Amino acid sequence: MADRRASAPARDLYVYWQMVSTRWRDNDIYGHVNNAVYYSYID
Repeated sequence: MADRRASAPARDLYVYWQMVSTRWRDNDIYGHVNNAVYYSYID
């Protein structure tokens, strides 16, 4: 079965781009950013 997932859009398609540095406590044991932290980024 072929993988039919869409590829991620390129940065050039966005008007605004911001790099965000995470703190150690923002990440779980696997290095993923906690869902609640995403809300603080846009708050």
